[in-house]
Amino acid sequence: MAGPQRELAGPNTPNVVARLSAMLPGLTPAEARIGRVLLSDTTGASALTVNELAERASTSTASVIRTARRLGFDGYPQLRLALAAQGGANHDNAVPVGADIADGDGIGVVLTKLAAFEAEQLRATAELVDLVALATVIDLIRSARRIDVYGIGASGLVAEDLTAKLNRVGLFARAYTEHDAAMVSASLLGPDDVAIGVSHAGENPGTVAPLQSARSTGAGTVAITAATRSRLAAQAQHVLVTAGREFGFRSAAMASRTGQLLLVDAIFVGVAQSLPAARAALERTYAAVSSHPGRIRQP
Repeated sequence: MAGPQRELAGPNTPNVVARLSAMLPGLTPAEARIGRVLLSDTTGASALTVNELAERASTSTASVIRTARRLGFDGYPQLRLALAAQGGANHDNAVPVGADIADGDGIGVVLTKLAAFEAEQLRATAELVDLVALATVIDLIRSARRIDVYGIGASGLVAEDLTAKLNRVGLFARAYTEHDAAMVSASLLGPDDVAIGVSHAGENPGTVAPLQSARSTGAGTVAITAATRSRLAAQAQHVLVTAGREFGFRSAAMASRTGQLLLVDAIFVGVAQSLPAARAALERTYAAVSSHPGRIRQP
């Protein structure tokens, strides 16, 4: 399975906290305990020795070292340095990146916190995604006979956005946001087709089941999810990972959408760049919409 690890190759990350938060859903239980200790007090955790961190997370020193390497560092000392630097940077911010929204926050503070959170999601998703997997998915889509995209709820809106963009460059793509219709379509796919499941947690039966059915027909399968250990990821030949951080009362619909839409745009641009007829198709579809008699023209 394609995964995010190959893109986590060095300690020069602009935001190690965002990266750790984004990776948390895909970590093992021991690694996740370590991650939560680090995130609970970045500056304080950076002062812990490897033995102290292992004890606080109820795990072994080997798990601490393994977690540091999964984050892209040579070892725990390098991770400590990055955490110390990150903690100092966040301390200087008036509004911490990823801060939750309090009941008493004014709308200006809410807007600032949301902007910081969205920026964190974009940055973390761009760092996490496997570029080889993304290039492979773009190649599969551009040559597919038919493209199914499955998503429920907020993920359904993302699925519809992707299919609308692909239709603009002349590809045959349809979004399915209801289980039965998705299952019917999936059962008719073949080896020349591609099925894409969009789900933040990767456990929604309305997305998992049709992707599993599509895989059984021989279609190429893709998952866009924050959970690399989910049932959806298990059914996908190619996994595109989004940032997975959530906190407080925020729902997955808010936490996941930004990263998902970033990948949708990356897929669309990649497909458009690789299709010789894409520019002509975009011009024709733009002209068709612009010439509608009910459209209000700008002066």
